[in-house]
Amino acid sequence: MRWNARWMVLLLMSGVALQHASAHGQAAELSRGKRWVRSHPFTTMALTIVPNTFDADHHARANLTNLLAWKIKPGLLEKAAAKGLNWHQHVYPHMDGLTDELKATLQRLNADYPGQTGWLVWDEPNRPKMLIAAKTIEWLKQTYPEALIYSCAFPMGATAERYYGGPVPEGGYSYEDYLREFATIMDPDVVLFNAYPFMEDGGTKNLFPTLMTARKVGQEIDAPYWAFVQAYADDRRGYRMPGESDVRMQVFMHLTCGYTGIAYFTYEDQQGPAMIEGGTGRRRPIYYGVARLNLEVGHLGQALRFLESTAVRYLPQGGNEVPGGVTAWKPGDGGDTIIKAVAIEGDEPAPWKDLLIGFFKDDDGQDYFMLTNLWHGKGASSAERAVRVTLTLDPKVRVIGRLSRETGQPEALAVEGGEFRITLPGGTGELLRFGEARFPGLDET
Repeated sequence: MRWNARWMVLLLMSGVALQHASAHGQAAELSRGKRWVRSHPFTTMALTIVPNTFDADHHARANLTNLLAWKIKPGLLEKAAAKGLNWHQHVYPHMDGLTDELKATLQRLNADYPGQTGWLVWDEPNRPKMLIAAKTIEWLKQTYPEALIYSCAFPMGATAERYYGGPVPEGGYSYEDYLREFATIMDPDVVLFNAYPFMEDGGTKNLFPTLMTARKVGQEIDAPYWAFVQAYADDRRGYRMPGESDVRMQVFMHLTCGYTGIAYFTYEDQQGPAMIEGGTGRRRPIYYGVARLNLEVGHLGQALRFLESTAVRYLPQGGNEVPGGVTAWKPGDGGDTIIKAVAIEGDEPAPWKDLLIGFFKDDDGQDYFMLTNLWHGKGASSAERAVRVTLTLDPKVRVIGRLSRETGQPEALAVEGGEFRITLPGGTGELLRFGEARFPGLDET
């Protein structure tokens, strides 16, 4: 990010990292999933199936922290292990239950290929399937206590009958009912869902009802919440190939809501063109955009792993409406008494030319916030959707701390006259705090 002379960056030369004990002050009280998240780099992974087009070096250069092997393909795991990559294995549906044969297969994979750190059990299970998958999840937790054991839920939009797996009980069966049973019946370490919003006609579906429900349920069970994001095109469903501002917007909106893991659908062509061309292994443009994005996510993720999301608010601009599922911002929200007003300079109306703000606390009760520019569009770069934002603040504030997306280092930015101006690229957010530039997790490896 470039700052003019008025907003000169002041690097703090000392005291930039919280002490290890402080960052882990509540670690003993955390759930399995949160302990895992804190002890690993912020997770970025992409669904991968095809061994012959998988290049471990290309995978690493996309700044993906884990291989997500969607089918049991030893060739994938062999390549990953040879390069020292960590991997998660999808344990796909087994209607006959957790047999001795399945146990032996999973144990063999773990023994033969170093780097296994997680198991994803089934994809989009309905309620009856949850009861079967729960037994596998329980066994995996007992057998691999250091691994992350989880599943992937439906997004909002399916029928109640599909969620329930048959006739719905009297009183109905909402998406929240489904997701809460997903979390309580299976007891996954992570609440994960998939949703793909970018349409070929240029529209973007509203994701807030799904992502805010997953956030709510995850917080209820003290589990991290993650999401699959769109990194492919699908002519059959009318999905467009996400451009740079698209994919950044989907990732950063989740980070702003407290998500601590991102999975991309897909790495190579499965249901349509993706990051890696099927058959040739050629990297498409989205690969390079995701690689740059993941580097930034990893930098911010150093701290985000140690923060708890306390509130999310939407700031519509230019007459735009607040999407369903999220609440409009007003001064004082999130317990914040410092931000008095927020404005986009110029304020020419455009779809999604809005801001999202997420409020966070660390283990010591210190406050942080994330400000994200949601403006994106079909074929648009992040530079083309950049906005200049002005925060009107309590005049006592002299410094805003920023955790640099570009370097992963903390910076102290000057505030003058009670106003702070910042340029946000399209679909991109900044992690900030008032008064100092200390962020948790920076002393972690």
